Amino acid sequence: MIQQRLAALRSIMKREGWDAVVVPGSDPHGSEDVPERWMLRYYMSGFTGSYGDIVVTQEHAGLWTDTRFFIQFAKELGDTEYVLHKLRVPEAEPYPDWMVRNLPAGCRVGIDGTCMSVAEVESLKEKLKAIGGTVVNRPDYIDELWPDRPETPNDAIFVLDDTFTGRSTADKLSWLRKELASRECDSMMLSSLDEIAWVLNIRSNDVLYTPVVISYLLVEPQSATLYTNLAKITPDVKAYFDANGIVAMPYGEAIKAFDTLPEGERMLMDGTKMNFAMFSQGREVLGERLTDGTSPVVLEKALKNDVEIAGFRKAYLKDGIAQTKFFKWLEETLAAGERPTEMDAADKMASLRREQGNYLEESFAPITAIGENAALPHYQPTHNACSIIEPKGLYLLDSGGQYLEGTTDITRTVPAGPLTDLERIDYTLVLKGMIGLSAAIFPKGTRGANIDVLARIPLWKAYRNFGHGTGHGVGHVLCCHEGPQDLRQNVYDQPMLARMITSVEPGLYREGMHGVRHENMILCVEKGQNEFGDWLGFETLTCTYIDPSPCVTELMTEEEKSWLNDYNRSVYTRLLPWLSEEEKRWLRSKTIDNELPVESPTDDKWDDE
Repeated sequence: MIQQRLAALRSIMKREGWDAVVVPGSDPHGSEDVPERWMLRYYMSGFTGSYGDIVVTQEHAGLWTDTRFFIQFAKELGDTEYVLHKLRVPEAEPYPDWMVRNLPAGCRVGIDGTCMSVAEVESLKEKLKAIGGTVVNRPDYIDELWPDRPETPNDAIFVLDDTFTGRSTADKLSWLRKELASRECDSMMLSSLDEIAWVLNIRSNDVLYTPVVISYLLVEPQSATLYTNLAKITPDVKAYFDANGIVAMPYGEAIKAFDTLPEGERMLMDGTKMNFAMFSQGREVLGERLTDGTSPVVLEKALKNDVEIAGFRKAYLKDGIAQTKFFKWLEETLAAGERPTEMDAADKMASLRREQGNYLEESFAPITAIGENAALPHYQPTHNACSIIEPKGLYLLDSGGQYLEGTTDITRTVPAGPLTDLERIDYTLVLKGMIGLSAAIFPKGTRGANIDVLARIPLWKAYRNFGHGTGHGVGHVLCCHEGPQDLRQNVYDQPMLARMITSVEPGLYREGMHGVRHENMILCVEKGQNEFGDWLGFETLTCTYIDPSPCVTELMTEEEKSWLNDYNRSVYTRLLPWLSEEEKRWLRSKTIDNELPVESPTDDKWDDE
């Protein structure tokens, strides 16, 4: 099937005179998780990973992706003609550079400009200048290959009440208009679905695991227009829109919005997020009246207000209740001689989350992995293809939930049975890294790349490493992955700021053996001021115990052992009112009764040996 689709694509390329074609991995809104209609990468390759771009020529089919998916590529595409091009490694060659080396002079490259950002297309065009190449934009070229391509979703929109958001839509629109005025702009066209949902306090089910609305939003001085599927708007939502000066228009009309702007009106669009086709139309109509600049919504959305922070705390308390019940169930199920599958475990976890109030859905496809499967950072089992959990080695569960109070994301690695010495050492080193970053104190203005090393020092000292980032922002009842902050080695010009909520999730992966990852969610908080400046640190929000039993205590400092004991004691205390007597006893056995021995505080917190 995949080979037939490649052959059909190459026929189109030959007819159109394209030397290469780019198959993007996103949608018109730059989403990480996309509706079925825009699963172009999967349709053309069968690759289920959440990141990567495809380039096809008459002689070559390549997938460019990063370290999280190298093993997955081999499993899913190993029997196809696709070639893996590795990103985020020292020898990485992005696909525009590969094109310059491999395409003929004067080449023509076909793209779907609705699914590629302005920044991405402009970078490609600039690279191709070296060989006289050009980019040809043909939106939805894949329609010819995909006769039964799904339509855009039409699930109803619902309003997220101010009691959960902490800010009204009127307040957010007023703030945004002031921000635009400060940049000498009158209006803004937004395309990022999480930004639109945040501004209007609306949610829907258009993207699996992410409650956003497929739409564009035009904000003007006196009005706002939401371009979406009108079938999604109920009478209650219509009344809400009317009360806030919001007009709904068909999704396909967004491309015509530029023609209706008043004479002289200046518009802001974010070229790093807006798709090339929409931006190009705006530039053609508005000319110099179109300003390309960073969306002010990105940072404002990342700085959680008091209501959102309280909601996150409640959501992680709910997760802690559900996960305590889950890990107790898993341990007792295995002890009773039963052998659940990885997906049995995922289903059980989801069912326990559903028992918590205000639960919507999972926040991403769960990564449930035993043994060597956990060596794939983004392993994706299905009910038709998954492993049995045997009582030996390490079991990893990376999962999360969407609650009306907040979005959760948590990873725990636990012993399913007896462990090898190597598994225990790896478990301990990764945990040391998570503790080191969670306990960090740093000056205001510090970027994520400056403190990412704290999660890697214990691994590097033992000549170990992991290839993915250490942490990402998380949205409020929105995307599980959110910017602008990041904890990774790549340098991004965004300092960590108080009120940002970010994951900390170092890992270690041994192909064919095991994988370890520990993940908590941390809130950046102010720690104090002195003559040396303003200081920040982190508060851990996650409320699920970390199993101390696999730890090699000789590798841990007294401070690290104290941190783990204190954390587990806090988890036990916070969850106590919500558990049955049997669950309390079980959790106590994992926390209070299982504390690591601590001799005396160390003067040097980084003395690992």
